Amino acid sequence: TYTITYTITPCVGGCGTLNYTTSAIVVINPYTWTGGISTDWNTAGNWAGNAVPTTACPDVTILSGVPYQPTLGFGIATIQNIFINSGATLTVSNATLQLSGTINNSGTFDVSNGAIELNGPGTQTIPANAFQSNALKDLIISNSSSGGAVLSGILDVYGSLTYTGTGMTLTTNDFLALKSNATNTAWVGDMTGNTITGKVSVERYISSHKAWRFLSIP
Repeated sequence: TYTITYTITPCVGGCGTLNYTTSAIVVINPYTWTGGISTDWNTAGNWAGNAVPTTACPDVTILSGVPYQPTLGFGIATIQNIFINSGATLTVSNATLQLSGTINNSGTFDVSNGAIELNGPGTQTIPANAFQSNALKDLIISNSSSGGAVLSGILDVYGSLTYTGTGMTLTTNDFLALKSNATNTAWVGDMTGNTITGKVSVERYISSHKAWRFLSIP
């Protein structure tokens, strides 16, 4: 519960009319980013409830129009649902964001140098255009549902696709690409007991100089 109190000094020396107009953001969810201190996700004061998000509340909301936009820059953050408002930006870099629920992105979600781990108990979907430029460094499938994880749009993985156990499923709907560039080629982890359903595009970076090359599937 939030109480906003305004104190207005009355006119001195007679009766008069005082017109006062203001606006305020009223936050209900304590796991709403207000970004008043820094860009650090792990600083409690950057959140409306003065607490870093956990799974205790289902929704985490990133607001636009605040002093700083959040960056998860180290460690592992575990939440349920993420909501990124229009004009807002969430960056995950050198860190892992564990999601057991849904991705709802109307702004910018930059995970080009970070990892997303889907670890929900039910089927989880990565929606189309969930990430900036459809780019993701690492995707980790920990989903325990028989429906597994499902792609609803193009997803370009530049680092790795891995599983944390067995009996897990990723349905690509032919949207997944394992990317390759001059410095790195995406790879797939241990597939023992796990399944990829749907087509996957696999790239191999070739430098511009002339040479004979043998390309094959391992």
